Amino acid sequence: MELSEIIKLIKSAKTIALFSHINPDCDTLGSSLALRLFLLKQGKTVSAYCDGELKFDLSDLPSVEAINHDAPLSSYDLTIAIDCATHERMGKYVSLFDKGRKTLCIDHHLQDRNYASANYVEPHSGATAELIYLLLKEYDAAAIDLTIASLLYTALVTDTGNFMFSNVSPRTLVIASELLALGVDNAKISFKHFREVPFDTFRLKARVLPKAQFFENGKIGVLFFTREDMEATGTNSTHTSNLVNEIVNVGGVMIGVSVTEVRPYSYKVSIRTHGEVDAYAIAETFGGGGHRNASGFTVNGYSGNVLDDILKACRDNL
Repeated sequence: MELSEIIKLIKSAKTIALFSHINPDCDTLGSSLALRLFLLKQGKTVSAYCDGELKFDLSDLPSVEAINHDAPLSSYDLTIAIDCATHERMGKYVSLFDKGRKTLCIDHHLQDRNYASANYVEPHSGATAELIYLLLKEYDAAAIDLTIASLLYTALVTDTGNFMFSNVSPRTLVIASELLALGVDNAKISFKHFREVPFDTFRLKARVLPKAQFFENGKIGVLFFTREDMEATGTNSTHTSNLVNEIVNVGGVMIGVSVTEVRPYSYKVSIRTHGEVDAYAIAETFGGGGHRNASGFTVNGYSGNVLDDILKACRDNL
């Protein structure tokens, strides 16, 4: 749908529910929180939902305490999935999303969508936050205050890897500059999300990095996080989300993989790649998805078999 039609759809709704994806990142949550604050300014009744634990770098996002705070209505005029490439990405809140009299998906992932009645999707945008910003700017630019701008900038800078990923376009940087012009503290946000490491996460890294494995003459690097590793360091699966970068940043590595044991025989896998190596194609083999250089999936099985299957998919895409 055209942006003008999306705005008309939102304006016609009095009650709106926003849905972030499971295993939330800053893009899904920051975009949702920014849209929530903006819609409240427009006099809407708004609730926000997310099925999943918040990582340390999400827990202090402005107004994050509003997530899952309101008692769900029996139905909403409009339900909006934000950064959710598939229906299932909303987890336990899928049924609540479906109760919307009208449904909308705002997203930038590659997957096809048919779960929402309306879609505002641009797969080549740097982040869903880009689309949210364009929406808010067209709707009522004067209502974008510093808090909203900070949430959108956090979403944008994290989902583009501090503007280092291939999904960065000239428009991405123009939007970033417009948000900075509203007073966003780039230094504070960048330190929080790209340099600060909680002590327990540091202990987890120190324990697991020496066990990193490399294959195909160093082109594939793998980190494996067991439940024993997390119990020993007082961490959980949310602490491993960004640690895949530790392996893909090694010189010569084209595919970085982190495998996290979330429960017996069940693993969360993150893939990062360089250049033309397609992380999305690897993840799609296992029913996952994401972007060309950053994707993920979950997989079940014995650890050895899981690793063998992942390595085969990586080799097939080198």
